[in-house]
Amino acid sequence: MLFYTINNLLILFWSALFCFHKPSKTKNIIFTVIAFSQLFLIMVCRYQIGYDYNMYAVGFNFMHDDGFANMTYKDWEIGFVLLTKLLGLVLPNYVWYMGFLTLAAIVPAAIFIYKNSEMPWVSTILYINTFIFFMSMNFIRQMIALSLVMLAWSFMKRNKFLPFLLIILAASLFHQTVLILIPVYLLIKIKPTIKELIIYAYFLLWFYISSEGFIDLITKFFHEEYTGSSFLSEGLSFVYAILPLLVTAAAFFLVKTGTINLTAENKYIINLSLIAVIFTITMSRHSIIERLSYYFLIFIMLLVPVIYRSIRTKGIKFNFGDSKTVEISTERQKAAVAVIFLIVVLALSYFHFYYGLFDNAHGAVPYNTWLRFSWTPYLSY
Repeated sequence: MLFYTINNLLILFWSALFCFHKPSKTKNIIFTVIAFSQLFLIMVCRYQIGYDYNMYAVGFNFMHDDGFANMTYKDWEIGFVLLTKLLGLVLPNYVWYMGFLTLAAIVPAAIFIYKNSEMPWVSTILYINTFIFFMSMNFIRQMIALSLVMLAWSFMKRNKFLPFLLIILAASLFHQTVLILIPVYLLIKIKPTIKELIIYAYFLLWFYISSEGFIDLITKFFHEEYTGSSFLSEGLSFVYAILPLLVTAAAFFLVKTGTINLTAENKYIINLSLIAVIFTITMSRHSIIERLSYYFLIFIMLLVPVIYRSIRTKGIKFNFGDSKTVEISTERQKAAVAVIFLIVVLALSYFHFYYGLFDNAHGAVPYNTWLRFSWTPYLSY
């Protein structure tokens, strides 16, 4: 707990130092490099952090000696097996292996946030607080697939389906769940309106009620090892859905008021965030759905700065049915509302983060390192 709190405070310090006053491209680069170098050190020096850490360490040791005659291992996809065997040819042990995989997680995330976020410091805090960072230390095969999704985003937002499809197919060689993004590619083109929201809400209700049979059917073809497990029968806390739900609801409201400029990119980000809401709500019934949610939570990181900038630039004008109008139009009003929104979102994200730490999300506590020291948390887990 203490270790991650120090990390959070340092990220806030770098944010204040480089991004709060007169932000610029240069300052954003410096912040991103420092912040993600810090996260890289945390991730690369870890030891047995993440519930699946030992599984991957043992898998590397096995494949280091196994050669290429056998290209299967557990339920691992062929792409990850091949990558592990190739790394086994050049890396001396699993610590170096985890270091390579850390680069595969941190570098794409840093580039994704710097290139696509209007406020990299906000997106970095959300990257940490929504557990995308912790997920990268636990769901390692899926982490590589997620890194490729971040690369595919540049093609998705420009409507270049073929390169997008090729990247997603390549990502499926590391984790098959990423294939869900292929049908999603069509859904995100729908304009985010109240009508669409009602349709999604109906789908969510249907899926939430009938999800048990649907997921049982899916696991007969993909990841059969989960059949009958607690990952299907038990859910996670609804707390994890609060932040995505609030942010996405705010976005739909601001689309209706005309505050958000509905460019193709913003439309896609809002729709992808809405799908994140669907999955974070559904994972309160089936924890396995958490794996799908991460492909969409990365767009919440982009949506929050879009909302902040939209309010700060255009304000809000909303007409009620009785002809009354609420208008936030002066510079002082726009700044106040935008800052209040940001404070609420960040406060909820820290609540999300520490609630998850008490629940030991992804096996992240206590922090241990192969450097032979450990930070003992305030509480035992």
